[in-house]
Amino acid sequence: MSWLQAMVTVVSAVLGGFVGGWVVAFRLGRWRQRVEDRLDGIDTRLAEGDRSVDAVPVIEARLGVVLEELRGLRREMREDRATFITQRECDARHATGGS
Repeated sequence: MSWLQAMVTVVSAVLGGFVGGWVVAFRLGRWRQRVEDRLDGIDTRLAEGDRSVDAVPVIEARLGVVLEELRGLRREMREDRATFITQRECDARHATGGS
């Protein structure tokens, strides 16, 4: 290997590393900037207030009412089911003429 080839190899490696570093730094910086922009947008929305976020307590209260109503229906269904009789018992009552 001659001195000229060694110098070309060294310069090529240094320039390749330098360019690679710049490319990685550029892409990392672009990604970091995109994340910071999104965070700024979120902070702005939170500072201004958001109808969807402000509506959460109202939705939660309505959901609580619906769930309580469903629990009441389940309770009533359980109470009503206690008065039901089995098919076998029904057949036996009808066979004997009972009411």
